[in-house]
Amino acid sequence: MKLFITYEYFLPAYKAGGPVQSLANLVANYNHADIYIYCRNTDLDRTVLDVKADEWTQFNKNTKVFYVSGKSETSVHDLLTQVKPDVIFINGIFSPAYNLKPLLWSGDATKVVSARGMLHPGALSQKSLKKKAYLAAYKILGLHKKCIFHVTTQEEKQYVFNTFGSGVKVYIAPNFPNVIDKLPANPKELGKLKLVTIALISPMKNIKLVLEALAKCSSPITYDIYGPIKDAAYWQECLQLIATMPSNICVQYHGAVTPDKIQATLADNHCMIQPSKSENFGHAIYEALAAGKPVITSHYTPWNNLEESNAGYNVDINNIQTITAAIEKMASLNNEAYTACSNASAQYAAKSIDVASVKKNYDAMFLSK
Repeated sequence: MKLFITYEYFLPAYKAGGPVQSLANLVANYNHADIYIYCRNTDLDRTVLDVKADEWTQFNKNTKVFYVSGKSETSVHDLLTQVKPDVIFINGIFSPAYNLKPLLWSGDATKVVSARGMLHPGALSQKSLKKKAYLAAYKILGLHKKCIFHVTTQEEKQYVFNTFGSGVKVYIAPNFPNVIDKLPANPKELGKLKLVTIALISPMKNIKLVLEALAKCSSPITYDIYGPIKDAAYWQECLQLIATMPSNICVQYHGAVTPDKIQATLADNHCMIQPSKSENFGHAIYEALAAGKPVITSHYTPWNNLEESNAGYNVDINNIQTITAAIEKMASLNNEAYTACSNASAQYAAKSIDVASVKKNYDAMFLSK
């Protein structure tokens, strides 16, 4: 099978967050297809990647990547005609170049559109008028009838139905995880806590909300923030809060972190906090749990029932007090209780995903007509 994947970014780009990791994990695990990836030769912030542009580059044994530059005269239609794929895996909804044009290609291929969380109400609320107009045109042109849709959860399937109607064909296939080893539990002093967030700096990740909750905490807490700034105005609001933090709270921003540094970043902290407005998967959350780091997150991710599993807390993002309380509870753990929580977090992650089963889901989706 020839599988042609389109998305704006791919490794070594990493600043676009979850979808890049999703595709990297897919490529690492789905090795019984010839894979072709079409993407930009830049990262999210437009820094140029150290790759050969405008030609096919061998990425691994069964994967080639075409990193297209702004000067390229080769269109995605040219490459599709050249490759003649059996399946086109279109990641995202709203990019004319990487989502719309591949969908309009006239060749004989199964076209799979991965929603990537973009139809979640929280995601649609950002730049809502522009997205509503785009989706209206999408439906008028009947594009939703030219493809099947990929989602990762039953909840996301309903979002597709809400947008395009229940007549569209939708497959559920969870993201492949980046399987990492459990880290030793970081020694934990009673009443103190080291928190970390690894995420794009944008309203969707709710970092400002974390800062507001921290301002109400009485325990000594350090909070490390890692990730590229996607929304500069939002980050300015965060900086204003950081400047007014009480003396018991220490907040540091470290910029973006490359994938190879994530484990070391997690190792130095006790708990990840990321109360997102929505997460299609939440790779950083999964990796934290797998590494034995409990997580404080919202109810709008696949990672629920954390408190019952002793793996962290799901909090109400409309009630700052619940976030403050979760942080204080985590700070109140002594070393023994924290070690038990760390072990439970890794067990929770291990039980959450069966890679062999995920492969079967993708087979069913890609081989459908």
